[in-house]
Amino acid sequence: MYSKSSFLKNLRHEAKVLKHLAAQVPAGAWDYRPTPAQRSTLELLRYLSHSLTSATAFATTGEWAVWEKLDAESKLMEAAGFAKAIDRQTKAVERLLAKETDKSLQKKQVTTWSGQKCTLGEGLIEMVLKPLTAYRMQLFLYAKASGASHIGTSDCWRGKAAKPKKASASG
Repeated sequence: MYSKSSFLKNLRHEAKVLKHLAAQVPAGAWDYRPTPAQRSTLELLRYLSHSLTSATAFATTGEWAVWEKLDAESKLMEAAGFAKAIDRQTKAVERLLAKETDKSLQKKQVTTWSGQKCTLGEGLIEMVLKPLTAYRMQLFLYAKASGASHIGTSDCWRGKAAKPKKASASG
């Protein structure tokens, strides 16, 4: 059984990684987009600046109103405001889940945006954590493609640069 504390721990980790990756995007690369039809880096950050809260609100209420309001507000965010937006979302998700218990995550039935019926716990994994992990990878790839050649696996998965390897003693 996946607990509320486990979900929040994983959400905080993903938030940390997102903030770290956004800080690695080279100056002036906010307009980078792999193809004309894809989001720019700034558009991706704007989406991520509300999606945690929006998806959690949808999972707990089944309503889109929060999504629409926060999506409209996100259009005004500049890249410099991303870290604060992620911090606000983490707190908002904690508030949205404050009344929920491990038992309600296991028993409460919700409907995902694709119409699938599941428990609230499963819904939070499907609608919040899984997409967040995918968008984290997208942000990592955007940062790399736009010139952040110094970042690697540790930046993407741990939210910090790898420790430099010790030079081997050669005889």
